[in-house]
Amino acid sequence: MSKQKTKMLLSGNEAIARGILEAGVDIAAAYPGTPSTEIMGTIAIFGKETGMHAEWSINEKVAFEVALGASWSGLRSFTAAKHVGLNVAADSFFTAALFGGMKGGFVMTIADDPSFHSSQNEQDTRMYALAAHAICMEPSTPQEALDMIKYAYEFSEKWESLVILRSTTRLSHSRGPVELGEIPPNKDNHKGEFVKDPAKFVCLPGNARRTKPLLLAKMEELKDYACNSKWNVVEEGKDPLLIITSGVSYTYVKDAIQEMGINPTIYKIGFSNPLPEAKIIEFLKKHPKCLIAEEVEPYLELNVKALAAENRIQVKIYGRKEKVIPISNELNPLILIEAISKVMDKKVEGIDEKLPTLGEINEQLPNRPPELCAGCPHRATYYAIKRASRKRSLKPIMPGDIGCYTLGFMPPLNSVDTTVAMGASIGIANGIAQATNQVVIPVIGDSTFFHTGIPPLINAIVNNAKFTLVIMDNRTTAMTGFQPTPETGKGAFGDPTGIVTIEQVVKGLGIKNLHIIDPYDLDNAIDVIGKTLDSGELSVIISRRDCALEYIRKMRKAKKELDKYYTDEEICIGCRTCVRSFACPAITFDDEKKKSHVDESMCMGCGVCRILCPVDAFTKR
Repeated sequence: MSKQKTKMLLSGNEAIARGILEAGVDIAAAYPGTPSTEIMGTIAIFGKETGMHAEWSINEKVAFEVALGASWSGLRSFTAAKHVGLNVAADSFFTAALFGGMKGGFVMTIADDPSFHSSQNEQDTRMYALAAHAICMEPSTPQEALDMIKYAYEFSEKWESLVILRSTTRLSHSRGPVELGEIPPNKDNHKGEFVKDPAKFVCLPGNARRTKPLLLAKMEELKDYACNSKWNVVEEGKDPLLIITSGVSYTYVKDAIQEMGINPTIYKIGFSNPLPEAKIIEFLKKHPKCLIAEEVEPYLELNVKALAAENRIQVKIYGRKEKVIPISNELNPLILIEAISKVMDKKVEGIDEKLPTLGEINEQLPNRPPELCAGCPHRATYYAIKRASRKRSLKPIMPGDIGCYTLGFMPPLNSVDTTVAMGASIGIANGIAQATNQVVIPVIGDSTFFHTGIPPLINAIVNNAKFTLVIMDNRTTAMTGFQPTPETGKGAFGDPTGIVTIEQVVKGLGIKNLHIIDPYDLDNAIDVIGKTLDSGELSVIISRRDCALEYIRKMRKAKKELDKYYTDEEICIGCRTCVRSFACPAITFDDEKKKSHVDESMCMGCGVCRILCPVDAFTKR
């Protein structure tokens, strides 16, 4: 990526990363989580040249605190997370917003995920900003994301406040032309100095009672500041309709009104907390109708309606509460065209009276559910758990967690009974083990175990909860793009780091019943899991095997050929065990021949099919 001024086609996440580099940030820390992952991923590629420190932290709370400590030491700092990642950092976030004291600019990008593309919920970061009295800004395009990041650092240092830059999936992953600025020259010493100030940094109740009124007064002052902010843009129109919007929703509005050939007044809010209340009141008085276009929660809508009611303004306000705009999922130009048509009672020529919803469009597409990759060690682990349980006539409860292995929920494995949040599989297993006499087998990934799995395991030890924990260790953070884990010994820049293994942690906690298995060694895996279940004690099994995709990369790098398997049709009896119970995507069944078939272009040679086949019909080529 060029260090000089030029123009490039960048995604929103790449533009944010470029803004971080152009702002001269000294320390960046994050935990991967779609749709925010590529921000730190891009910094990890290009940031080393600037001399900055960048790290994949163990979780979002630690990443936030790394950035906070750097800011309090006078350095510009950054952290990024997906919306649910802010839940993990929330404890520190709320207190840091209250106490402020940012000496070096502190900006955090939180990427929301409307339509649940890769998340368990749709929460709206603006609600966090409102509750914490934190500054929140919303870019609409990749260009605005880059420019806003740089501005946010200046703002943060002027007001000694942390700033949230709220993105969404569509902005994070869409691309647009971006005018780049210059990256400042490398600093020789990215070191600051922490100056002791207990009244500002020691968050005792007495200090908090003194700080809260100061924060509220600052936010009141910033309401006037927001009214004149260059990020809150008015586009005067001739039609009587007023549209108030923010973030990427603004781009949908622009597409919709262009398609409809109308000219409403648009107020695009980029500085969304605190809101520019005086400006909003001014516009409401001029227009009989107002449409609020936003994702996810009716944040703007509720605030605008409150302002209208408090000031007795006669204006009809439409949004999600009136169901003119859908109450969930992403917006798009079609949805906005339909909403504007309803509000203006205007039929648009050339557009169907009933426009299809996103759900209706998706129903017309082929159903392609996600599945574990061919050769994925998680599939073999689940199969081994099921075989070991079936031999003992057990029907275990299997709390799952967040990661690739969540796909164990899909048939025919059907091996995930709950999924809530990072680390929750072990916490929920604690509760089920205490509440029932059922056999409980929580499953969790290696990165997730380090993220938030250790405290609930300690809880199980302390409270005598009995279950068998299976940690699926594929040696990487696979779901979000193969970021390093504490076991890999590599940092964000690829430099050597300290190493912490899962077994070190488990042994350090005093758990004696610890086993390490290779899921490709299926018979042994089934035997070990079975004996562990027989013990009835709190046990930990580490199922360790490289992620299949990483294994393929390693083999290609070493210029080695992958093993391939095929079906010996003379031996195959057409029992369908391979497809009915295991369902590797590389294996299909030929209904005419009544034989299984291996797609060798997908096969990566794990050989598990050969072990599970009752007649040994799979042969290595």
